[in-house]
Amino acid sequence: MTAVDELVDLLMRNGFVAPEEEAAELRAAATQDGDLDALVARRLTGEPLAWITGSVEFCGRTIRIDEGVYVPRWHTESLAWRAVERMPRGGRGIDLCTGSGAVAAVLIAERDARMLATDLDAACVRCARRNGVEAVVADLFDGLPHDLVDVVTGVVPYVPTDDLPLLQRDTFAFETPLAYDGGADGLDIARRAVAGARERLRPGGALLLELGGRQADQLDLDGFADVSVLLDEEGDPRGIEATRR
Repeated sequence: MTAVDELVDLLMRNGFVAPEEEAAELRAAATQDGDLDALVARRLTGEPLAWITGSVEFCGRTIRIDEGVYVPRWHTESLAWRAVERMPRGGRGIDLCTGSGAVAAVLIAERDARMLATDLDAACVRCARRNGVEAVVADLFDGLPHDLVDVVTGVVPYVPTDDLPLLQRDTFAFETPLAYDGGADGLDIARRAVAGARERLRPGGALLLELGGRQADQLDLDGFADVSVLLDEEGDPRGIEATRR
């Protein structure tokens, strides 16, 4: 068995679902950042792979990920691509709860959009800036200019507080509940995002929010039309799209 096979086998035996891909990423990171054994040891504790390698692929782009920053998931790509479709070239947008700035970075690259991103976590804001996104520490829209924009996006926390223990067992060994906790029904932050988007979107502008399950049915989307559920590549509901009247 080769060293590569042994690493793949080790990752597989420890429950990692994509051992070949992870082994390749760890080996590539080791050539730049030091000892492979040390990187593997970190991964075996459950530390997010992107924190170890320093980046993740998202919508065909390499997004820098600093330690402590929420890692964008593959299922958010459908929201990002739909936002690209709704954004006019050179348009303006706001990205809420930006994390690494991944969604905003895609809109900048694909549509030459003028994006302003916000996050409560200063580490996320620093990371987003390193990904070329203008970002500020703010609670959703607080303190932002009142100019109307074409698109508002947000991967807002949407897990009901009582469901947080149901997340993957290692989640909060490294990540903060701030990135997940959406309040009693999971929609506390989404409701505020919708309310703020009513005031910030131009008529015909698009709101795209990541949500879970059937949460879209529980949101008051008064002032919006053409509400639809966003599906990921596997057909699972992942959010909403709505158009400002």
